[in-house]
Amino acid sequence: MSGRTAAATAMAFRDQLRRPLVLILLIAVPAYVISRSIATTEGIPREIGLPGGEQVLTTMKDLHGAVMGGTAVAFVAALVGVFVMQSALRGDRRLVVAGFEPGEAITARLIVLAASTALVVAVSALVTALYFTPSGWGVFLVGLLLVGLIYGSLGTLAGAAMSNLAATYLMLFLVMTDLGIVSNPMFGDGTPEGWAALFPGYGPNRLMVGGAFAESFPVAGLLALSAAWAVGLTAAAVAVLRRVVGRRS
Repeated sequence: MSGRTAAATAMAFRDQLRRPLVLILLIAVPAYVISRSIATTEGIPREIGLPGGEQVLTTMKDLHGAVMGGTAVAFVAALVGVFVMQSALRGDRRLVVAGFEPGEAITARLIVLAASTALVVAVSALVTALYFTPSGWGVFLVGLLLVGLIYGSLGTLAGAAMSNLAATYLMLFLVMTDLGIVSNPMFGDGTPEGWAALFPGYGPNRLMVGGAFAESFPVAGLLALSAAWAVGLTAAAVAVLRRVVGRRS
């Protein structure tokens, strides 16, 4: 990392830390949402379908343990993405005018977004572990991380296209529709419909459900789908950041 990139990164972290709401989002919100949803849910039996077609009998309480972490990570990462883009719109253009390369400013913002995503994933995993133990922590954590990367990028794109408030409502709607309903095995017959794969959170959500209840299951297809979303959206977010930050007027 060059000296100017390090300086831009330090400034980007200070910019985010000046907002108390950011730390509340990263720590308090996932901790409260996950613990509250699991603790208050009754252990009603529920049969669900796992990736690969296997059916398993679990409870609604454990099912909350499997999916609420992903919902919390997605929403928080998306909001941080919105804040990162809005900060770039306000401050990073001035860095470019002052002599920084657009890539240096963009790298700083991406580091902040990645660090924030890692933190909310860690908090969500730790809180989940207090109430629920997945069968395979590795796959479960990969699903959490991928959904954070996907929705962090989506939040960045939304922040470039609309105001903070509008982008926040859009992200809330998308997260609740995607992870809360369409990809959620709590609804319907316990297995998401085939068209649910068109949503960005489908792959990571199925990875988390599979990791939560199965010792092994087919992961290659879900990993490829999730990675394609993550890489594609990250590339789009970088392109938009470069276009926005590179403007000198």
